Amino acid sequence: MNSVALAEMLRHEWGIESFASINIRSLVYSNIRNLTVLWFPMKKNISGCCSRTKEDKVIFINTNHSIGRQNFTLAHELYHLLYEDIDDFIVCGLNNNSQSEKNADDFASSLLMPDSALYWFKNKNQIEDWSLDDVIMCEQYYQVSHEAMLIRLKKIGWISQKQFDDFQGDIINSAGKLGVDTDLYKPSPENQKYSSIGEIIRLTEKAYDEKKITGGKRREILLKSFGRNILYNSNEDDNIE
Repeated sequence: MNSVALAEMLRHEWGIESFASINIRSLVYSNIRNLTVLWFPMKKNISGCCSRTKEDKVIFINTNHSIGRQNFTLAHELYHLLYEDIDDFIVCGLNNNSQSEKNADDFASSLLMPDSALYWFKNKNQIEDWSLDDVIMCEQYYQVSHEAMLIRLKKIGWISQKQFDDFQGDIINSAGKLGVDTDLYKPSPENQKYSSIGEIIRLTEKAYDEKKITGGKRREILLKSFGRNILYNSNEDDNIE
């Protein structure tokens, strides 16, 4: 089965309406068991990584990339994690043109912005010839990067190569003039460079609450898994055994 069909099936399995935008972070947390996602800075040429064992699944996302790109990367890594055989560890770079990477990109595009969703947005907003403003509003709705949206629209034939080229440029400035949130086009802010969701924090907190680990061990695990927001907002006594 091709990656586009797999994305459509997953949206159906997760109960997502055909035209709806999705919060990919909350969806993976609520629908995939034994998954941990870690966000932290990496080299610019790495978008993300993933690993799977019999018991656990882990995804790593580069917070030096824009929020929109991070959302796309999370969907991209899902393809590797759910539908490919992973021997050990997969590192996804921006210049990797393997068939596996192309499949993962097609999956991510169709999961985040399927054809039916784009048709709905186009008809709802009565778009005949796409302008830069239309593109920005569409990527804001589906929470993807400007590059990802341009590639998607060009692939389905809704914008030309000339439009694709013309719509490049200072997207933060262009989006700001429309009054939309420009954070989508920026890397994670410094206070959000390290974060995580998933099993590792839940299990750590459960073990601590049940007094199976000490406060020191809890601190060590949370720091290593980037659970600083939990750790530093906690008023609990670290000396409880």
